[in-house]
Amino acid sequence: MEATAAARAVRRVSTGTLARAFFRSLFLQAAWNPRGMQNVGFADAIAPALEELYPDPAERAKAAARHLEFFNCHPYLAAAILGGAIRLEERVAAGEAPPESVSRFKTTLGPPFAALGDGFFWLALRPVAALAAAVTEPFLGLGCVLVFLGLYNAVHLPVRVWLFATGYSRGEGVVDAVARAHFASGTPLLKACGALLAGALVARSLLEAGLPHRPFHVLLVASTIVVAYAFLPGLGVTRVTYIAALLGLALGARFF
Repeated sequence: MEATAAARAVRRVSTGTLARAFFRSLFLQAAWNPRGMQNVGFADAIAPALEELYPDPAERAKAAARHLEFFNCHPYLAAAILGGAIRLEERVAAGEAPPESVSRFKTTLGPPFAALGDGFFWLALRPVAALAAAVTEPFLGLGCVLVFLGLYNAVHLPVRVWLFATGYSRGEGVVDAVARAHFASGTPLLKACGALLAGALVARSLLEAGLPHRPFHVLLVASTIVVAYAFLPGLGVTRVTYIAALLGLALGARFF
């Protein structure tokens, strides 16, 4: 009995299995469904770890059932929860933690991590990468797509790897690690960069709209920004800038 308990206490998931779990997490939303959201994808991602931790099929089935419960999070920040869940499953398999701790961990972190990921990746990083690609389009043509992919993936892929590794190494302590990662403070900085890029795009649009022999179109686009912001403040600076950019591009392309 003592030998069995000691063997359970030192059981850890191998590096190869962790790599497989992370790779599967890239497809977290492949089986998205209205009832469980990302539960099937999460269960599939953690399956290699469960196979290693629970040799008994009955115990493994119970563990898999825990991960088929409702789960919804930002797909990138979910990597931290997946890593933490694997660490907790190691403790459960060793008898050091109750099975319910895994479900509580996922349920507690899912919503706040979802909001954090949405703000940073969807509302800041992705628009900045798209605007950078748009600004470089006159020089690179279709190569601007590579600018978008390069900028976006240069941030999001390393962050996902870091989140997964930190979740696994720190378990519940991943909350403090993510809090120190400056996601919240970095979001306004990215949005400011996006505003600068949008301004550059508008400036290019103004030049294209005013040349050749169409100087009044420059005034039209500039007036759109001022008038819309003055009389429709609810639109906000960002929306007004985008509207002016679209108008400038349309005029420059001689759509009308």
